[in-house]
Amino acid sequence: MSLRMRRWKTGVMAATVAALAGSVLVYQPAAADEAAPLDSVSVTASNADNITGTAAGTAELQEFADHMKDATEGSPSNAAATAAPKGIVPAAFRTPTGEHIAVPTIGRLTSSYRVLKVDMEKVQASIAPGASCANAEGDTDIEDVLVVPPGATNIRYETTDSLESGTPGSDGQPDRCDVSVVWDEADTGNTNDDLAAPAANRPYDFKYAGDCFGRKNNNVTLSGRAVRISWNDGCYADDVVRYDGNSAWNYYTVKSISTCANDHASVLTSCGHGIKQDKAKEAGNPQWQDWAPRSDSTGDCRTKSISVSAGPISIGGDYRHCDTQKIYKYTEAGKMSSYWEGKRDGTRGTEHQISVKMPQVAGRPHWTHWLNSDACIACYKP
Repeated sequence: MSLRMRRWKTGVMAATVAALAGSVLVYQPAAADEAAPLDSVSVTASNADNITGTAAGTAELQEFADHMKDATEGSPSNAAATAAPKGIVPAAFRTPTGEHIAVPTIGRLTSSYRVLKVDMEKVQASIAPGASCANAEGDTDIEDVLVVPPGATNIRYETTDSLESGTPGSDGQPDRCDVSVVWDEADTGNTNDDLAAPAANRPYDFKYAGDCFGRKNNNVTLSGRAVRISWNDGCYADDVVRYDGNSAWNYYTVKSISTCANDHASVLTSCGHGIKQDKAKEAGNPQWQDWAPRSDSTGDCRTKSISVSAGPISIGGDYRHCDTQKIYKYTEAGKMSSYWEGKRDGTRGTEHQISVKMPQVAGRPHWTHWLNSDACIACYKP
């Protein structure tokens, strides 16, 4: 669901908005005798099938590879998206010596990625038990297809409101029909990244982790026809500053990118990517250093430069900004999200960066990501 539309909650107002917008999924609370709703639902064999080795899985990986090729090479089909994932080329798309592989073999892709087909009716039955999560036309989200990189663990679904708690307009009551896919980065080791620096060594940024996670939404219409409506690829890159010259702190950055598109007869309305500390693993007490962009922005498609300070250096890059970009930065160190919003046919995206500092020998920070997108079938562009 779009961040903009999910602000409206249950009840008469939500029903009215659904009737007007034609794409809002309305959560009607369960009866008193229904099971209590869960705040988090893990992706397991009970609600998902691993289709990596099937013909359907191969087709999904080929499409995912096409997305990556467009993004890394900047082909015309991606001209309106972010410049992502420049600098975040996944390992499956590189040779051992670092050269870019435009079209990896299926064998290379299947050895690196899992393709999961998630039954969203089962997920919603746990998050919103007894509820009908359907829009004004009766369309419901029946299936997600996830392309999972090797560095993603603990994959699950949570309400977007719970992830974005504290954003403007939030009333503390999550819309349980609006869920994001969530994953944790795999542990890269409790490494002491501070290197003894000879006087001649200048500080530089070193990428130690990064990949892309794909999510595709499939809906079913009131007539029972399955329709693929949108996809969203969330990419990230984790960097550390080497030879920072500071005897007390190490400096880390994360670049978070979301590239999305509509499909078939739908219109793309939003997509986003968020990041926060993985509290189950984090013991190093990260502290805020910097973040970018600093505020919301609107306007025509254009190249936008952003960067963050990380100790003695700045780390940044360019991305393609279009329409409206919403920025949410939190008190919790490193927690931030960005969303593209609008009504468009084609490809769009968003990007943000954060930097934190960690006490030396405390290890690297641990991160959790979330990803969502929305498109409507029976609506019109402005």
